Amino acid sequence: MEKILAVVVIALLLYVAGNAFYIVFKTYQEDDEFHHPTLEILPVHWVMDFLLFISRKLAPAPYFVALFKTLSFLYGLLMVGVIILILLVFFF
Repeated sequence: MEKILAVVVIALLLYVAGNAFYIVFKTYQEDDEFHHPTLEILPVHWVMDFLLFISRKLAPAPYFVALFKTLSFLYGLLMVGVIILILLVFFF
């Protein structure tokens, strides 16, 4: 039962990490939605909106997009790290 729950959690975290990496590698537009509408149950867009808010407050106008993409990349790496830890604990 624990392994099934771990697989479900890994799948959801892969979605979150994939969304963060998608934002990093696409071109930024002012009216972007930061999530795919397939999984509305996950508050992924809240995290991305918060990262965008932080980057707008910390960096001047020409540089906030680079800071936002850097923060999104770090968030994606954090999610990948959590996935690796879950894999190590439950499957190895």
